[in-house]
Amino acid sequence: MLDGRTGDQGDAVTQATRAANLDVVVISLATSTERRGKIAEQFKDIKSDWSFFDAHTELRHPELEYDANFVESTFGRPLSEPELAIWSSHYTVVTDFLEKSDSDYLLVFEDDVILDTALPLAPVLDFCADRGLHYLRLFGMYAAPSVQLSYLFNRSIIRYRSSPSGLQAYILSREGARRIARACRRIATSVDLAFDEFWKTGLPIYALFPFPVIERFSPSSNSIGPDSEFTASGRARLLAHRVARKLRKLRANLALTGADARFRRTALGFEQIRQDHMGEP
Repeated sequence: MLDGRTGDQGDAVTQATRAANLDVVVISLATSTERRGKIAEQFKDIKSDWSFFDAHTELRHPELEYDANFVESTFGRPLSEPELAIWSSHYTVVTDFLEKSDSDYLLVFEDDVILDTALPLAPVLDFCADRGLHYLRLFGMYAAPSVQLSYLFNRSIIRYRSSPSGLQAYILSREGARRIARACRRIATSVDLAFDEFWKTGLPIYALFPFPVIERFSPSSNSIGPDSEFTASGRARLLAHRVARKLRKLRANLALTGADARFRRTALGFEQIRQDHMGEP
């Protein structure tokens, strides 16, 4: 078992135990035959059970609250129907995990990804359990400010100070899922940015870097509309919201500096991958 106070980063026996305590879900439209085929082909060697979730095509989750005028005033534009469908899909996967699963961890993918299937998932889960990480990104779309905290094998564990966007791959613990379900009921922005609002969710944005997941180069099914045109008073309200948001994020980042320092004091060192690390993914 991974020990955050030593260089032991897991073995194959522990990996088999941890991997069995993980739900793996791929969000995919039921009609996306080609994408599903590519996922099935690359996931065929994964020992953890995994399943497709039939992605929603509209906002369907009954607990989600969406007011187009409110979102326009806080985000700069209303969300498109595909964006709302993505919201509904991710939120439903999270709440289904809480309501229907006994597993401790949830790993979510979108169907446009390429995964390094050689990555053993169990040491990653061990690290999360040992350090109390409830939200771990395995993908980010853009470069964003971050701080390095530790290593896991030859990868870095980082904390983003701002969202890198995209929800193509992430891990949630049960506690992380509870916080997302509680904090994200009212839609105020896109779903990826909402999951990353750590000042609301209480979930710092941790990530494994370099990412073991990349986004496939393919046409997007998520249409994004143009920014809205505002009156002078509307622009002022939007600017005031953005300033308040940045201040909350700044305060939350300052509050996390102590936790960052404690993390580093017991950080794992860089470790080259050995053959005995290559257990079941």
